Amino acid sequence: MTGRALNAGWQLVSSQRLHDATGSTLSQPGVDTEEWLGIDLPATVLGALVDAGEYGDPFVDARLKEIPGQGPPATNFSNHPMPADSPFAQPWWYRKAFTVDAPKHVRLALDGINYRANVWLNGKLIADSRQLVGAYREHVIDITAELTAGDNVLAIEVSAPDECDLAITWVDWNPSPPDKNMGLWRDVRLLESGPVALEAPHVLTRLTDDLKRADLTVAGDLVNLSDQRREATVRAHFEGQALTKTFTLEPGDKQRFEIDSTDHPELSVDSPRLWWPRPMGAPALYPIAIEVWVDDERSDASDFDFGIREVDSVLTEDGHAQFRVNRQPVLIRGAGWASDLFLRRQPQRDWDTLAYVEAMNLNTIRFEGVLERAELLERCDRNGTLVIAGWCCCDCWEKWDKWNDENHVVAPESLRSQVRRVRRHPCMLAWWYGSDFPPPAHVEQSYLDVLEQEHWPNAVQSSAANKPTDLTGPSGLKMEGPYDWVPPNYWLEDTERGGAFGFATEVCPGPAVPPIESLTKMLSEEHRWPIDEVWNFHAGGQEFHNIEAFTKAIIGRYGPIDDAEQMAQLSQLATYEAQRAMFEAFAKNRPRATGVVQWMLNNAWPSLIWHLFDYYLRPGGGYFGTQRACEPLHVQYSYDDRTVVVVNQFPRAWRDLEVHARVLTPKGELLHEARTRIDVDADANKVAFVLPECVDPRFVDLRLREAERECSRNLYWLESPDELDHAKASWIHTPVRSYADLSAVRTLEPAELEVRCFQTGQTRIHVELDNGGDALCFFTQLRLCDDAGNDVLPVLWDDNYLSLWPGESCVVTATVPAAADLHVEVRPFNGEAVRVTPQASSDRNDHKKEQKGQPGDSGTRYSMLNGGRLA
Repeated sequence: MTGRALNAGWQLVSSQRLHDATGSTLSQPGVDTEEWLGIDLPATVLGALVDAGEYGDPFVDARLKEIPGQGPPATNFSNHPMPADSPFAQPWWYRKAFTVDAPKHVRLALDGINYRANVWLNGKLIADSRQLVGAYREHVIDITAELTAGDNVLAIEVSAPDECDLAITWVDWNPSPPDKNMGLWRDVRLLESGPVALEAPHVLTRLTDDLKRADLTVAGDLVNLSDQRREATVRAHFEGQALTKTFTLEPGDKQRFEIDSTDHPELSVDSPRLWWPRPMGAPALYPIAIEVWVDDERSDASDFDFGIREVDSVLTEDGHAQFRVNRQPVLIRGAGWASDLFLRRQPQRDWDTLAYVEAMNLNTIRFEGVLERAELLERCDRNGTLVIAGWCCCDCWEKWDKWNDENHVVAPESLRSQVRRVRRHPCMLAWWYGSDFPPPAHVEQSYLDVLEQEHWPNAVQSSAANKPTDLTGPSGLKMEGPYDWVPPNYWLEDTERGGAFGFATEVCPGPAVPPIESLTKMLSEEHRWPIDEVWNFHAGGQEFHNIEAFTKAIIGRYGPIDDAEQMAQLSQLATYEAQRAMFEAFAKNRPRATGVVQWMLNNAWPSLIWHLFDYYLRPGGGYFGTQRACEPLHVQYSYDDRTVVVVNQFPRAWRDLEVHARVLTPKGELLHEARTRIDVDADANKVAFVLPECVDPRFVDLRLREAERECSRNLYWLESPDELDHAKASWIHTPVRSYADLSAVRTLEPAELEVRCFQTGQTRIHVELDNGGDALCFFTQLRLCDDAGNDVLPVLWDDNYLSLWPGESCVVTATVPAAADLHVEVRPFNGEAVRVTPQASSDRNDHKKEQKGQPGDSGTRYSMLNGGRLA
């Protein structure tokens, strides 16, 4: 059923260069394509041109502006018409020659066209732009009659979306590409089958209350491609059993099939292996193979893995949405996924991004608009990562009063295509079909009808905001911001907007200026300092077209900034504490807090805002602050009531844990110390004690141990808290009246650090750090680089930006795809950088060291709690 990919060997050209050529001639042999651009799919028009070097690297400085066809600056281009002189205002042609054997029944699958297309095959128009319209619709066309055995030619004329088309948009996350992502942005396939085809197979699950039995329904659609009545037998191979059921289809008929436990008791599974998200349990999967047989011949087939689980959403007593997996509440800790700006297929980059998601201990990703490809969802299935999907905001998708008749067809049919594509994946959590605003009743009803017709098995909400509808009532969700900088104490102090209560669908503490190595890649030397209009171009759009609030906060809290390197270093410090505070606050306040989605996870291009790691896959302060905060077993400090809380996200209890807290001056003088032993129930929090108020610069050092093994550590740098002006709060942020004075961290005594490095196999680097001096070694960055000094990326560190008190040591481990000719650079915030070359080390010796409870404990701890891995 997946079919034969037709992605390789296409040619692309603008219609402006073809003069009077038509699809009937372009879709036949003998066309002169010498000046056409050779491409592979998927490819938007501009993406293909960029990959071919037509415009150089548009991600450096403001070079993207130099590409013709720009929309208004710092606005959502999707809401504006294409400039008349744009090279993308005219259609572009995609052409492909291919061969087939003697065809039986063959269909052409077009998985993604943005936005309209006319398709010609062997000189004949087989589908036009009246039916091939909509970026998120998948189209299947029976081409059996038009195919010839041997050579065939496809020609597809694609037009860009207009300002009120239901297309792909970027809102304010980054600039929009001038072509509005026009083109064939998903796969093109040939589906070959017998007379009856199989479509969109899936397995539905119904669990008993005690979770000890699952009743399964194997389902999908059968399509009779012939002009005769057909008897089609569906055979499902599951757990060593062959389950069959026969269906009758009239000529041209499309019919849903279902096989359940009333047909075959084997589909009532006792003691099923349930699919769970991390860290609630294992994401167990079952393989199934489905065949369709007609006249004793196999007509079509599909095989896939599915999970036995149930997902739903209920309202708490406070009216907040609480998502549940297998009846168990789950605190959603997620982030918003950004596709590549040109929608290029980059599988390895996707796998690396998911590895970062796991390593940060996030359990959910959110797609707004572009719902990624099947192979990425399959990774989420295997890794236990939940997925939220929905339409995009701030463009025609929400301008219902301007919809025409075509929009009212495209919208529900787009939902139908996407639901059928993804409903079999156990990772799918919810669909938010209204984005920022719920649709009017007639539109919402059309969505609900599709979800019911297609047997969507998961949660749905009318929007990501707290806006009820007459049809479905309250969503239980909120999106009140903030999106710009707020201090760490905001999340536990705010009780009206984006603070740590309920389910916040998109919030963040604002910009995330990346490390200096990324700044030097995205900004040429002339624009690197001071901050100028090129910096702002790499911020967001509309209200977020600069990083002024963030810069003001850094200066107000940490002191003046002299150059880009200082800006980058202080930014890592600021984003570490800001991201950590947000995720910790939602964990502390559960069950009143039910979920938080960081806006965003990553960027579509090199950006200064809204990411946990930057476009170059370089993790910075926000990444490691999130990794720390989201440890499944974690000790944390509360900015509101100064409590020390142990958070347990595991489905098991922990007994006799030791919580140790110290309050110290920047010089390391002990002001207060507390110890206690506690038990923490499964998936629960426990308050250990309360610390004294901090009015002068202080460090709060927290440790959590089980016996001699350190399970979690955390270090806070504090002073009198930032004073927020809640009366002036908006959806953008809450202003600050006065900043906490944290400049003491810039006057710490110089640190002395001994560094040793060892390499295990081809992928693991172990860094031993020993603070033999008299000063705190603060916020120490570890970096892997090659002989030329370039970062080795991606990299999974089990800890980074870490601090060691005098006499302390630890071992930190990095995992990379390959580890040849590497060096480790160690950069203490208050010390000189050191570069060390790893020495060979045996697995056996490293294992012994970790077992003895020596510094290798750090690596052991994070290896156990973090599931990230690089493909």
